Amino acid sequence: MAVQATSTSIPVAKKETTLAARQARLALLLLSPTIVLLILIAFYPLARTVTASLTDEPFARPDVPVNQVGLANYQTLLGIQIVQYPPDASLGDVLPRAADGTRYRRVSTFDLFGTRYVLAATDPDFVNSIVNTIVYTIISVAFELAIGLGVALVVNTRFRGRGMMRAVMLIPWAIPTAISTVLWRHMLGDNSSAAINAILLNLGVISQSQAWRSTYPLASVIFVDVWKTVPFMALLLLAGLQTIPGDLYEAGAVDGATVRQRFFRITLPLLMPTITIALIFRTLDALRAFDVFQVLVGRSTPSMAVYNYEKLVSSFQYGYASAIGVIIFIIIFAFTILYMSAFHVEED
Repeated sequence: MAVQATSTSIPVAKKETTLAARQARLALLLLSPTIVLLILIAFYPLARTVTASLTDEPFARPDVPVNQVGLANYQTLLGIQIVQYPPDASLGDVLPRAADGTRYRRVSTFDLFGTRYVLAATDPDFVNSIVNTIVYTIISVAFELAIGLGVALVVNTRFRGRGMMRAVMLIPWAIPTAISTVLWRHMLGDNSSAAINAILLNLGVISQSQAWRSTYPLASVIFVDVWKTVPFMALLLLAGLQTIPGDLYEAGAVDGATVRQRFFRITLPLLMPTITIALIFRTLDALRAFDVFQVLVGRSTPSMAVYNYEKLVSSFQYGYASAIGVIIFIIIFAFTILYMSAFHVEED
């Protein structure tokens, strides 16, 4: 009996989607709400600020027409020149004028190799706010890192009452900045009844009351900010210290390493990623500082954020204030890139 073989054609199956592609689509689907929120609350306001910075749009005055001014706002903000200031010349004779006729104003005068120069700008108040903010950021972050590291090392050791000390050290950071700054404004008062003057007078450190906020405005801001933010820095560094295995210190002690050697050979290298994150967070926060400047010293020593606020709310210059905001964003972005390059931050 002959068996007839029949051949059946097997249809070619459609190419199945790979697991990686399905996971990518799922991730995109799950991230879509976040992407939409970022567009609404971050990218759109940023784009709106950039477009407004190219206009003379006023703030809260919808009936006033808006004109395109191009880069005029940026030219005014960044119009800086260094000109020679001869001894026999008056300041008005050496200060130049901008293309639109705006007179440059003096920011500072300095001597270089026996020749006197004047640093002039079309908006010297903004230049001063940049200097104030950068000096405040560098000094305050440096002190906060040094003191915070010391505090973190202390509370990371075992001693009785360590838990209580960890809770108490967070009190300055837990107080809202505006409230703590108001308290320090009264404590740094000009008369002898102010707490700081009273303490220093009783200790004999000073012979008469000092006007701390008016005589040393930037130093006062740095002092108050360091007092408030050291606990935050210490908390971040403490979290990094607790990830370092204790076996490494025991091995170092067995090998005869001193406390100093263990700190520089074990603690500091392993803590560097945490230090980098803490520096980036704190620097970005310091560059946009507003409340501590506004409450403690006001307009006398403005930060970039305070000057931006003044131009927006007091002068009703929305377009000009938007240009200031864009410059602040660029400066913050530049600091971020600088940190990432200096500390070799890489993606894993």
